[in-house]
Amino acid sequence: MRAKRQPLHVLLVFYAVLGLAYAWATPPFEASDELWHFGMVETLRETRTLPVQDPNNRETLYRQEGSQPPLYYILSALLIAPFDLSDADSLRVYNPHAKVGIPAAEDNKNIVLHDTPHPPLEKTVLAVYTLRLFSLLLGGVTVWAVYETARTLFPHHPALALVAAGVTAFNPMFLFIAASVNNDNLVTALNSVVLLLFVRTLRAGFDTRRSLLLAFLLALATLSKLSGLVLVPVIVAGAFWLLAMHRDVRGFLTLGVAMAVLWAGLAGWWYARNLTLYGELFGTAMMVAVAGARPEPASLVTLLGEFEGFRIAYWGLFGTVNVLTFAWFYSVMDILTVLAVIGMLWELRYAWRHERYTLFVPMTLLLALLLLGFVSVAAWTAQTYASQGRLLFPFAAATGTLLAWGWLALTRGRGGRIFVGALGTFALVVPFASIAPRYAAPQPLAALPDSAQPVYARYGDFVELVGYDTPDTRYAPSDQLPVTLYWRVLRQTDRDYSLYVHLLDDEGQVAGRVDTFPLGGRLRTSAWQTGVLYADRYVIPFDELRTGRENRFALRLQVHWWDYAARKSVPIADADSAPLEAVVLRGGALVDPVSAPNFSDIPRLEPVRFGDSIRLIGALRQEDALTLLWETVATPNDSLTVFAQVLDEGGALVGQGDAPPTLPTRYWRTGERYVTRHTLAYPNALAAGAYRLIVGWYHPETFARLATASGDGTYTLEILRVE
Repeated sequence: MRAKRQPLHVLLVFYAVLGLAYAWATPPFEASDELWHFGMVETLRETRTLPVQDPNNRETLYRQEGSQPPLYYILSALLIAPFDLSDADSLRVYNPHAKVGIPAAEDNKNIVLHDTPHPPLEKTVLAVYTLRLFSLLLGGVTVWAVYETARTLFPHHPALALVAAGVTAFNPMFLFIAASVNNDNLVTALNSVVLLLFVRTLRAGFDTRRSLLLAFLLALATLSKLSGLVLVPVIVAGAFWLLAMHRDVRGFLTLGVAMAVLWAGLAGWWYARNLTLYGELFGTAMMVAVAGARPEPASLVTLLGEFEGFRIAYWGLFGTVNVLTFAWFYSVMDILTVLAVIGMLWELRYAWRHERYTLFVPMTLLLALLLLGFVSVAAWTAQTYASQGRLLFPFAAATGTLLAWGWLALTRGRGGRIFVGALGTFALVVPFASIAPRYAAPQPLAALPDSAQPVYARYGDFVELVGYDTPDTRYAPSDQLPVTLYWRVLRQTDRDYSLYVHLLDDEGQVAGRVDTFPLGGRLRTSAWQTGVLYADRYVIPFDELRTGRENRFALRLQVHWWDYAARKSVPIADADSAPLEAVVLRGGALVDPVSAPNFSDIPRLEPVRFGDSIRLIGALRQEDALTLLWETVATPNDSLTVFAQVLDEGGALVGQGDAPPTLPTRYWRTGERYVTRHTLAYPNALAAGAYRLIVGWYHPETFARLATASGDGTYTLEILRVE
């Protein structure tokens, strides 16, 4: 027997090592809802009573978790009773710029502010990690129960039990949740043991002691999370099937009475409390009211649209639902899942024909449980935003066994150890490659890089901007603009300042923004050290472009600091301590081809060539307003300016309307068309006579003109006659 269980022992050892790695990689309170789960534990520890939920008071330590069944929180409160939690409030300073549930975001993954991702193991931090170890222990119970469930169903196929337990133990998302403070871990462990007892009952028939233990653990599961209730109809169906097969009325009644009595005695009080307080048995309506309901109930189409996030969150969506791992991993697991379903359906067909009573019925009941679990999660997700596949973990004994059965059916029982080893190896990479780097404090620089553009601005008396780096290129609306700001700390501050970097269009309106704590939220300013130089990197989306206009312009970056708590901006000064209204940096250009006008209202000209790069193809003058239509022959190397001048008969300048194009010419591309708009201004009223309106291009630094056929870099557009 010891030899038969050796693969399980090895698996559990590796599970424990991996679990510790995930616990290390995730700073305190950065796991899914861990902040609120711990808040619920702390509240029970301090008050020794369950909170009463109030949708008008959502800003509690426990938020929606105060609506959950309380067993996990009660046990956890007892575990950390001896700990000093006096520093808890200082550890959960909320990040107002946190991008919770936004995996595509590059910054502010952290929901709270940290001085270090690995604080000393003392006081509240020690309590958090103690509860994480408790959760890891519960996860180990789940892995053991999954293995034993598969061994019970397939006693002659040890590889299947290994794969079933391995796909559970080495699922990166399972490890992540198991290494966090989360009530899912208790209900998953209890449900898994209940399913093990249920499967053994299906195989061996009713047994009084087993039935009592099953009923006892099932009652505890329903007091841990509502997911425990999903097992009840499946167990009842299995019990009726056993009654029909063996006519064991006594065994049937023993199980049924035990389930009813123990549930009423152990868990019924909490459900009765819900009826008394909230007028509902399960407390879900109150939980939705606190967590936040969807603006409109989700339809089937809505849920299908969110399925991608659902399946990603089954295999690996870390942090506060905002940290992904390698994209190829999800594709591989999608393919393997589809193959497992195909293999499982094939095996169900075979079992129906050849092992109807010993295998088909138990596996069908496990499949029914998984489907019920999926329906229950979908029903919950239809009320609030909760499309996370990890909510199926309470049915891990069914999921692991069914996946392993399907995979090994297609491989004829081979490759199980290789698959488990490969998944375990990948699971080991994830905390170090995907999770920990998202919270690591940035390393200071020794000097400003050569690639940086030097600038200077002093913000308050605590930090100065000494350089920036962004590509001088043109972007499309679907792109993101990368920028690195270089900060030198003048002195330490006790304030946590926010930073905003805004992309401005040609009219000074915001086209995209990043509002953040500096360094991507990974190190607040109160932890900055005097004299240190930091590189602060961001990517800014063009998600605020105005519609109905021509979005083709040079970009500018406005950089400012803000005291979020005091709701006031930080004053800016230059190197001479003179006040500055704003710091605006160059940021390339944006060209949206869709927004380009058709220029049909501009009369066409015989094309006129300017240099080797631009030609004039149209012009429209209305009084003093002049519009010129240009076409690019080749991309100019520089940013040029258009001159529009009015000359008298002697060649003297009497009017002018020079202007650069909205989009600098160095961003123009061959074959594109642009307009420049000019207002002709006259210092003095024009006397009667004929005047020449000439146009051309020049370099604003050297005033050198682009060559034209006239030899002087001009083209006479029109003769103006004044009577």
